[in-house]
Amino acid sequence: MSDQERLRVVEGLAATAVTLAERDEREVTALGYLRDLSRQAGGRTPEVFRAAASAITNMPLPPVESAEETESARPMREMLGVQSVEDQLTAALRGRAWLLQLAEELEAP
Repeated sequence: MSDQERLRVVEGLAATAVTLAERDEREVTALGYLRDLSRQAGGRTPEVFRAAASAITNMPLPPVESAEETESARPMREMLGVQSVEDQLTAALRGRAWLLQLAEELEAP
């Protein structure tokens, strides 16, 4: 796999993991989907999963808001179905944890 292809797989896994977490997918479903996706892309190695987890930390962060801004925006967010900053950060952390879990699975004897 070329460096360019590896980068696409890593970024794709990172984005997919976060998206699955944002959609509140169950862990077992998300892990299965990420396993299948990595297998299809030819990147099912612990290094690829660890690189994808690391790539999440380089994704753009949601804008910082004060508690007041968060509370005043809550009704509009709920009406539009937009996640709060906290929900977005939580999704990124969950996606990262899933990818690290998959890396550890492959490293286990």
